[in-house]
Amino acid sequence: FDVINGRGKGVQSHPGNVKYRTLVFLNKGLYAKCPKTDKAKISKGIVAAVRELGGRFLELEEQSGTYYDIGDKKAWAKTSQALREGQTKIRQKMYSENASNFDTSLLSSSTHHQPRAITPEGYFGYSVQ
Repeated sequence: FDVINGRGKGVQSHPGNVKYRTLVFLNKGLYAKCPKTDKAKISKGIVAAVRELGGRFLELEEQSGTYYDIGDKKAWAKTSQALREGQTKIRQKMYSENASNFDTSLLSSSTHHQPRAITPEGYFGYSVQ
């Protein structure tokens, strides 16, 4: 599915953008819980998932009226921004509702309490399940 980069109702209602926003939404909780070092891996995993399914990240070139692929760097930036939106409220809700039951197993190993690294390949496998 193709994801159109831009603003407006037409872009937001594009089927690829709707699927993309759903994928981003499903990963916002993980993004809020993970260490800063793994946040980029989540963005890259989402972009990899879209591309693996044959999707592209497209932007309209105004002069020619044609769409071009914005590349992975811009796609990662777009995805990171989408994941950051609303994070304050998500974290507040997580901490207030689950203060005593907060599952730290996603954040650290059970023996050393060091942040667990997530490879982009590992995240990709998780994200397309």
